Amino acid sequence: MATTKEQDRNLLEVAEELFGYSPCLHCKHFVWDVYAEGSHCKAFPDTDIPNEIFWGKNLHKEPYPGDHGIRFDEDEELRYDPRW
Repeated sequence: MATTKEQDRNLLEVAEELFGYSPCLHCKHFVWDVYAEGSHCKAFPDTDIPNEIFWGKNLHKEPYPGDHGIRFDEDEELRYDPRW
């Protein structure tokens, strides 16, 4: 889904207010490994996820150096369920 820059800014603000942590945690490419040092994903397998992406300054919907062509893709299974 393509979004405008204004929509991206609004998404970032909501993410900061609601989650208070990385939007990467909602991406299907994020690697959940409690034993790994740093934060990793399929886009950045050999290095930490860049801080500007991990902390939501960049939503990673556009190409980023070293991302191997992999972008943010929301993991629908991790979506908030109001029944919780």
